[in-house]
Amino acid sequence: MSTQSSPAVSVYDIDWDLNWTPAGEPRTPWDQMTSEDADSQLDLSREMGETLSEQEYSTTDRTGQPMRIVLLVTKPETHKDVDLGAVYEYTL
Repeated sequence: MSTQSSPAVSVYDIDWDLNWTPAGEPRTPWDQMTSEDADSQLDLSREMGETLSEQEYSTTDRTGQPMRIVLLVTKPETHKDVDLGAVYEYTL
């Protein structure tokens, strides 16, 4: 019996200008999780009314590997002025 592993999801702060440094190196993700956990977080955000905006894209990375990108903008937390949201980067 083969075991299929879930694609990894990297979560970045949407405040960053792209996920690459000026030198072309990938930035360190804010968090990493399975696709199931990421989907659950996105679902929970919607259910709790925290999601203000959500956009999803199918694309490829710089090497041509398929990716799913979800841009999530949520309500700011009470102790923050503005929360611009998060970028969920699914490796497919």
